Amino acid sequence: MTKDTIVQFVCFITNITPDEFIPGWERFTQKFNTKKSEPLLLQPVEDKKNKFRYISQHEWKSEDFLFTFMNEKKADHFPEMSVRVVQAGGYIPLQYGKKMAMVNTNSRLLAFISHDEYDIDFYRQLPLFTHLNIYQAFFESCLYGHVMEFFVPDTDANELLLQLKQRHGVEAGLYKESMVPHL
Repeated sequence: MTKDTIVQFVCFITNITPDEFIPGWERFTQKFNTKKSEPLLLQPVEDKKNKFRYISQHEWKSEDFLFTFMNEKKADHFPEMSVRVVQAGGYIPLQYGKKMAMVNTNSRLLAFISHDEYDIDFYRQLPLFTHLNIYQAFFESCLYGHVMEFFVPDTDANELLLQLKQRHGVEAGLYKESMVPHL
């Protein structure tokens, strides 16, 4: 990932299962897929209740970024399902510690940080995680000021999640990659 990259986070609130959700998500992403990078779909770890049931992460070169996710006419891409789409927006990487798939002993913890949070070093200094990716809002219309992607050993994941949830203006959850066939 380079500095001219924009990472878009699209979040989904729903109660439907992955088997029901993934086919609709695949149709949705095919409209925007440029074959330059594969979108990533995250779902919560089984026993966790997160605000967002699924998170779609799309990586673009800034010159290729498609703002069509925000096009209101495209908002009905799941008309047959009960899915609420939350456009978190496009973010640029400030710190990138890990891109490859995690080893089986690590969890992925995503924290969406409000625009009112200015102490980014607080998150860098937290204990327990092995890698941290930090994304900063690229557009004024982004829902959050930063997105933090922590890679943390499974044994420490719940403790770090609790620390983050106690901080004002943070929405956090534990996620894993969904097994999605290549688009």
